[in-house]
Amino acid sequence: METIRIKQFHTVYQVGSLRKASELLGISHSGLSKSLSSLEVELGQKLFMPSGRGIVFTDEGHEFARKIPSFFESLDLLLKDKPETGLPRLRIGSFEVFTTYFAKLLGPLFDEYELDFQELIPGKMEQALMNHEIDMAITYEPIAFPGVEHLKVSQIEMGAFVKKGAFKKTPLLKIPFAAPLIPIEGAPTSTKGLDSWPDNLIKREVSFRVDLMETAISLARNGHCAVFIPCFVAKLHNEVIKDEFHLTKKALPSGMKKIVRDVYIVKRESTVEDVKLKKLAKYLRSL
Repeated sequence: METIRIKQFHTVYQVGSLRKASELLGISHSGLSKSLSSLEVELGQKLFMPSGRGIVFTDEGHEFARKIPSFFESLDLLLKDKPETGLPRLRIGSFEVFTTYFAKLLGPLFDEYELDFQELIPGKMEQALMNHEIDMAITYEPIAFPGVEHLKVSQIEMGAFVKKGAFKKTPLLKIPFAAPLIPIEGAPTSTKGLDSWPDNLIKREVSFRVDLMETAISLARNGHCAVFIPCFVAKLHNEVIKDEFHLTKKALPSGMKKIVRDVYIVKRESTVEDVKLKKLAKYLRSL
């Protein structure tokens, strides 16, 4: 179906006359009639009928005309893929570890793109990519998914943190923790939670199960528990919080190795590694 015929019909509908519409469109009356007849054949509907020297629109014609503006708005978005700002849109999916601090990490990108952030757990972000709901994702728990590629771009160190001055003489494994409520399924690592603590190897005291990392951090900075989070998150947290609520790092228990996680940009295999992907990788390396 040619969009020009839809535009021609919309003009006829707006002015209510084939003659006036043909003058506005700069085509002959007969040419316009032939074009609209072809449109009716394609739709399988009669859009208007002769009425005296003019025309009258059918119910189907009124309904079709009502849908035309939204059709062309969707078409414009499809062809341009630009928001009202005029900047190209970049849709990023990740879990809260990254999305909470994107403004700090990716500040320069805000000047070049309109950024959309979606908080998605591992597995869901790969699915969202293949559904074209996001353009790329960031994770440190890569989940194998058909058509998806994980590109290693950086590493982050994890650490156990408590409120400054709290639990000074308490061994880490005796301190209550706030841990993620949602488990991870299908990860190639041995961890089962988003915070990467190796629960299958070393048991800790978990007193709080939370959906949000920020909730866990809030509990920790008020002295209720410990959290296991990326060290860069604790650093950024301390930069904006009063000294009395700073998070300090606790030594890991004997026999527990330092945990360093690879950071991946996740993309569709069909997506070309373009400028925006390389820029995103650059800023993630700054971690």
